[in-house]
Amino acid sequence: MRDGELVPASIVLTHDEQLRRLATASPAALSSAFVGGDPCFDRMVASEHQRNRYRHALGVDDDRTIVAVTSTWGRRSLFGAHPDLITELTTELEIDSYVIAVILHPNTWYAHGPAQIRLWLGEALRGGLRLIPPAEGWQQAILASDIVIGDNGSVTGYGAATGRPTLLATFPSEDVVPGSVIDALGQSAARLDLRAAFQPQLAAAHPADPEVRTLTTSAPSEASDRHRAEFYRLMNLPELASPALLPIYSSDDLRPIRSPLTAWWASTSTDAEGNITVRRWPADPVGRPNHPPQDVHRHLVVAAHEPRRDLSGNAAICIIEGSDSHTTAASVLRQRPVCSLVVTRESATTCTLTHRAGWSARLTARPDQGLDLDPAILASVIHDQSSFRRGGPILPLAFVVYLGSRRVTVSITEVRSGVQ
Repeated sequence: MRDGELVPASIVLTHDEQLRRLATASPAALSSAFVGGDPCFDRMVASEHQRNRYRHALGVDDDRTIVAVTSTWGRRSLFGAHPDLITELTTELEIDSYVIAVILHPNTWYAHGPAQIRLWLGEALRGGLRLIPPAEGWQQAILASDIVIGDNGSVTGYGAATGRPTLLATFPSEDVVPGSVIDALGQSAARLDLRAAFQPQLAAAHPADPEVRTLTTSAPSEASDRHRAEFYRLMNLPELASPALLPIYSSDDLRPIRSPLTAWWASTSTDAEGNITVRRWPADPVGRPNHPPQDVHRHLVVAAHEPRRDLSGNAAICIIEGSDSHTTAASVLRQRPVCSLVVTRESATTCTLTHRAGWSARLTARPDQGLDLDPAILASVIHDQSSFRRGGPILPLAFVVYLGSRRVTVSITEVRSGVQ
C-alpha cells in the first residue's frame, strides 16, 4: 500500500495458505491476490524422468549416492553458521560411494565473489566436490541427488518436496514464518548431528512429512496455465488457445565447477572368502580427528603431477599417465624415497606396476557391471594385500575386488623381476 492505494496489479502466490496469511497481514491486498501455483516445482516434477541425464552431467554414471548440500544466505545459514561442514563431508564420505554437489544462494556468490567462493571450497573441490554455479543448474542437481543436507532455504524445501530424504544442518526458526512450507520442513526433517559420523546419518535419513510437498503448491501442474492466463488478463489481450508450455530442465545447463582428483587415501581389507574391498577418501581436505579416514589404516596415493609437495612427497603409490614420456617409474622411485609402487596407466583397463623391490607386473581390471574403472585404483590391493619377494608379489593371478558397489575381477600377468 502507498498513500492508501494498492500498488501491485497482481500479487502472485503459490498456495492458498499464503492467501490466508495475506488476508491477515493486508486485507486490502486481496483484490490483487492471485494463487498461481509454483512453476519451478511443476518443472521439477515434469523433469524427474531426466534424473539419469542430470547424474551424468555431475559425472556419476553408477549408483553412487549424490548428496546435495544447500545453503541460503546469511550468518545463520548452513554455510554461514558451519563453514567447515562442506569440507568435512567431502573428507569423510568415501569417493566410490558418494558424490557431493553444493548449491549456494546467489546472494552468497555475489556478496563475496566467485573467486572467494572457490578459494573457501578449494580443498573440497580438489577432493571431488561439484559446485553448482549460481545462475542455473540447481534444480537439476536436486533431481540428480539421493539425499539433501540443508537449512531453512527454499532449495532445501524443494529437495524435501520432491521426496528426497532431508537432513537439516541448521534451522533458525526465528527466520521462518509459522505455518509455511519451510516451517513444515523444520517440524518434520531430522537434524544432522555435526559431531557424529556422517555416513550412518545419511543412511538413516528419511523423507520429510508429505505436508511439505502439499504446502509447496495448491495448484500442482497448473502453474503455467494459471500464470499465462493472468499475464494475458493484465495485458487485456485474448489468451492463446493452445496449452501453456511446461519446459523440462535441460541437462546441458548443469555445468558443475569441479577439479580432477589427484590425491587420495586408500584402505584395503579381505573377507573370509578372500574377496578384497578398497575404500578411498580424498587427501586434499583435512577432516575431523577420530573420523574417517583419520581412524583407519590407510596409505596415500597421488598422481605424478600432484601440486601439493607434502602429499606427493609422502605418497606410497604414484600414478603416471601412459602418455607422459618425460616421467618414468625409475625416475619417480629415485626422486621419491617414500614411494614404493609406481603405476603407469596403459589403457582404460590395464596398467603396469613397478615396485621398489625390483619387479613389475601388468594388472587388468574387468568390472562386472561394464562400467569404466581406473585400474590404477586397484594398485592399492597389491600394496596392502601382497607379501613381497624380489621376484614379484605373492598373490593369486586372479582375484575379486569390491569398490563401492562395484565388483571387479583383477588379473595379474607378465610378472618380471630385475626392472631397476
